[in-house]
Amino acid sequence: MKPLALNSAIRNGGRVSGYTIVELMMAIAVFAIGVSGIIAMQKVAAAANQHSRALSLATNIAQAWQDQLSVDSSLFTRTNGFNNTIWLKGLTGATLQVGWFRPTWNGPRGIGAAFDALGRPLNDDAANLSDTQFCVHLRLTRLYPNSVGIEVVRAEVRVVWPRVEGAISSNFCDINTDVKTIANDQTNYHSIYQVSAVREQP
Repeated sequence: MKPLALNSAIRNGGRVSGYTIVELMMAIAVFAIGVSGIIAMQKVAAAANQHSRALSLATNIAQAWQDQLSVDSSLFTRTNGFNNTIWLKGLTGATLQVGWFRPTWNGPRGIGAAFDALGRPLNDDAANLSDTQFCVHLRLTRLYPNSVGIEVVRAEVRVVWPRVEGAISSNFCDINTDVKTIANDQTNYHSIYQVSAVREQP
């Protein structure tokens, strides 16, 4: 409205259309409620994405260890038994099962129990273990040890990682840490399991 028309409207007792302060405050309140809902959804989505990423990395780590155990089983022969293996050798003699344990770093294979936030293996140096975000536990069980045919070993892989990335115990993947305590602490740690079978070579 032009100034001349505005002045004319005021002189003639007319009204000028516009928003009152109450209407403006109500609009701001509605806008704030909508924005707070969007922020809350973004927070949930970010947490879900982070967990999905960690779950994917843990699954890949478990599969990498299953592959390592499969390679290790190529050294498990009827002639030499478990003697030439790296991780299966705990089953020598009359041992039917090796309970959950943390595998130590193997330089030639370039793999151990600890992995960083990108899923890369870390050796057992204390400096590297402080960067650990995933930890691997293994359990090996001989199936049908008295059978005449080829012997089979059940290989179980468990990958453990903290529920909040970065907020971890500095020794949750240390050699001296009790793997049972970590695995049972479901308040602070996630875990996944993979099971496969490896067999003796003729």
